Amino acid sequence: MVTLPQWYQGGYPDIEKLLRALLQPLLSDVNVVSWIPKPDVYQAELDAGRGYLRTYRTGGAMNLIAQNRDEPRVQFAALCPSRDESWQLIEFIRQVLSCFIRETGVLLNLDGTPVKFAAEGEIAGPQLIPELLQDDKLVPITFQLFTWKPKGLPDYRAALNLPDL
Repeated sequence: MVTLPQWYQGGYPDIEKLLRALLQPLLSDVNVVSWIPKPDVYQAELDAGRGYLRTYRTGGAMNLIAQNRDEPRVQFAALCPSRDESWQLIEFIRQVLSCFIRETGVLLNLDGTPVKFAAEGEIAGPQLIPELLQDDKLVPITFQLFTWKPKGLPDYRAALNLPDL
């Protein structure tokens, strides 16, 4: 197990876990994952009428100067028994995320921690699918999202013992 310094109390939330906490309870027959397994594994789920929704952070940036927030770009990819069902799942995701475009909300992370959350909207995604899954039933979209650090976290500059100039 990785050991971090005792003074470290955390930072921005893991966007993939936060999205799993939001979406998994809404989708009883869909596995919300960060990575879709290989075809020999996922095909049994598709054959049983279930699907996958991948939430994968493809990049982003910390915006510390203007907004003091994390700005992850997240690719959502639906893989269902048919392409039509994949599109239906992706449109559901678009509609859920659109609820956070005009107004910031608070989501509960998997550990119960409240996280301030917002969405800017759908954006042009990466040019490559970040996995070697070539299945015409896979439908990807990318959203620009925003999260903020939980309240009460310290400024770590002092713990790093950085000299003043």
